[in-house]
Amino acid sequence: MKLDLGRTAGLAAAVAVLAGGGLATAAVASTGNTATKTVAQAQAAVPALTPAQVKYVHQSWGDPKTELGVVILAPKGWNMVKLSTFEAKFTSTNKLWNLRVNGVVSGERSLPAAVASKKAALRGVKGYKLISQTNGSMKATNPSFEGVVFHYTTLVYSYTDGSSTRLVVERFTDAFGAGTADIEMSAGGRAQDRAGLEGIVNTATRDYVRLP
Repeated sequence: MKLDLGRTAGLAAAVAVLAGGGLATAAVASTGNTATKTVAQAQAAVPALTPAQVKYVHQSWGDPKTELGVVILAPKGWNMVKLSTFEAKFTSTNKLWNLRVNGVVSGERSLPAAVASKKAALRGVKGYKLISQTNGSMKATNPSFEGVVFHYTTLVYSYTDGSSTRLVVERFTDAFGAGTADIEMSAGGRAQDRAGLEGIVNTATRDYVRLP
């Protein structure tokens, strides 16, 4: 079998760039379908995200007029984009992983109702598969929320994105004991990243604070 040294070298270079966080650089290394395939292969070759490799930093956002805001521990070095007043998205530099947090969910729906609504919406998503649905609770670790116990329902599901499969860990949390879905957050990646994604969601949950 003849080894395609050019293809092998290109893939190795793309993997190195992705591991270092430079997806855009890898994409412009070549053009057309070859570039797309190389990046996809490089993404698949990046080692699984593990809880131990993720470092955290406090991030905050909200409404400066009312001073109502949200504080969580988010992965350090991930790019933050504010989607709305109380919703933000964090994306890893290699574009493989993300965290989305809506820290002040409106509507005062019960946890079961919020979960049911989400599952109904997902039924129309290509390749959707529910992997697990679990209920749980954890104590808040931020001193500002001392004594608070978060109760939540977590969905783990996958769906098809182009030629690849994405895995999502999504959580609806009752933060104040009223039985309502006060926080919605989700972490996305690949199937092999599940442990790391669950670690990110757990960390963001237990250190959540609503201001003031």
